[in-house]
Amino acid sequence: MNSRNYFLFLVLLLFSVDAHAWQDDERTAQEEEWLRLIRKADEYSTAAKYDSALIISQNIALAAERESNYEFITRAYFTMAGVHYRINKMDLASEVYQKARRTAELWGNKSFVARADLAKGIVYDNLAGSALDRNSENYDSIKAFAFLDSALIFYDKSRKYYQENTPDNYLMLATVANNYAANYDFRKEYLKSIEERRQTIKLYRQAGYATYEIDNIKALGETYLFQYEANLSYLDSAQKYLTEALVLGTEKEMTEVALAASEKLARINQYVGDEKNSNLYRINVDSLLEEIYSRNYDDKVLELRAQYQTASAELEAEQAKSRALSLERDRRVTFIVAAAILVILFIWLYLLDQKRKNIKAIAAKNDELNKQRIDELLQEQEIASLQGVLEGQEQERKRVAIDLHDRLGGILSMVKLHFSAVEEKLPEDNPEKKKFLTASELLDLAAGEVRNISHNLLSGVLAKFGLLPALKDLTDRINESGEIKLNLIHHNVENALDGEQELQLYRIVQELISNILKHADAKEATIQLIRNKDEKIVNLIVEDDGKGFDPSTPSPSSGIGLSNLKVRVNKLQGSFHVDSGKGVGTSVSVNIPVEND
Repeated sequence: MNSRNYFLFLVLLLFSVDAHAWQDDERTAQEEEWLRLIRKADEYSTAAKYDSALIISQNIALAAERESNYEFITRAYFTMAGVHYRINKMDLASEVYQKARRTAELWGNKSFVARADLAKGIVYDNLAGSALDRNSENYDSIKAFAFLDSALIFYDKSRKYYQENTPDNYLMLATVANNYAANYDFRKEYLKSIEERRQTIKLYRQAGYATYEIDNIKALGETYLFQYEANLSYLDSAQKYLTEALVLGTEKEMTEVALAASEKLARINQYVGDEKNSNLYRINVDSLLEEIYSRNYDDKVLELRAQYQTASAELEAEQAKSRALSLERDRRVTFIVAAAILVILFIWLYLLDQKRKNIKAIAAKNDELNKQRIDELLQEQEIASLQGVLEGQEQERKRVAIDLHDRLGGILSMVKLHFSAVEEKLPEDNPEKKKFLTASELLDLAAGEVRNISHNLLSGVLAKFGLLPALKDLTDRINESGEIKLNLIHHNVENALDGEQELQLYRIVQELISNILKHADAKEATIQLIRNKDEKIVNLIVEDDGKGFDPSTPSPSSGIGLSNLKVRVNKLQGSFHVDSGKGVGTSVSVNIPVEND
């Protein structure tokens, strides 16, 4: 981890180890246990035992949520977010820090709100670093600068809180300043970075954190070195701070700091042409690398030795435990065998019972299917009978209508001619002429009624002009009666249906309008007739605003109407749907397939 990432990560550790964050005079036993577990989770997270840390913190968060304990919800969220940060899942870290900020507000702890803001800024800085890496699949310079801007917004919030509320909290102020400097380094705004880095060094010195102070002195020297390309005068400042970092790093045995400072000083001396000093610093670099390698090797040996000793102790404990378990195992074998026999017997009995139940269920299902088939056959027979009745009704209507129109209508016409002849011969002063005129008017009325009956039976307008004029005529006659307002809407149905289809649709409309007038108590009804070209379907919808009914339990009268409707629709190879309910009106939709284009 480079020095910059070290300081970015530092703030996450501070969330757990800062003593001020844990002070509370009164805690319940439950809260003390949660406190212990959160510290344990932090230890697991620091030791890279991330799964254990997440499980503990998630359990604490769930338990605290059940009791609306926002303090420990917040603390658990901070631990969870820290784990996500360490394993480089920045999106999850950002999301959980945002949750921690909200619960900190509910808790009423502004200090933790400021910490969440600072952590959010650090996460955005890390996202920016990934987006600025040309070797990364996330490379996107535009998005990177958006992340950097977001980070500064959160740093501003955090700094404002500490300056206004805890100006003597030098450690947190130094951490904020350090991350400002890192943000400006990303932007290559080195002068701003230098200003923040100086402030960071001063604050760490006031807080008594010499190690972080020395690391920032080195970082300040590196920033001056970056600025050297823009202004040669900064090279002296770079050499000054890097030399100071080398001396202090050597004194404090901060080998990595001393190594980085030596590498940069070798480069500076090469820039100014001092090869002798440049070589001396390179020799120091090699010496420090050897020291780091040797130290790492020694640490590895000690680690392996400790692991061996731990493993030996664990092995002895396991052997003792194994001997104890062996005796226990023998006692359990008999019990397990007996239990297994009982379980097998129980399973066998259970399977026999299930088989018996399945056979019974299958028999019941077959009975139900047979009954359903019988019902379907009876219904088909009933539909066939109704269809025959309706066809007979149509033929009888046609015969009666022709007889009324051609025979009785003709006779009445001849009678009218004779009346007219007699009327012309009667003088105006004849007292019988008034009665004669009344009889003539009644004869006209009778002839009109004969025409209307014939028209209704044979649908004369339908036969002569087609379905739409017949429906328009039906609509006009219903509206003239004043019983109900009837609307007609049609689109693209001209020449779409043959004569039989038009007749059946007209009869369907008559049946539905008749039902509305008899049963619906409606004030308004609408007939819609629309043709769908793409699917070659004519759709008829008849709806009203009446009292409605329950289609699942129709009345005897509505049942007959629906049966007639079903027969007529089946004859047209169509389908229909009834949508109704008590008090919500009724809508009947009929779809008829057509072939005409």
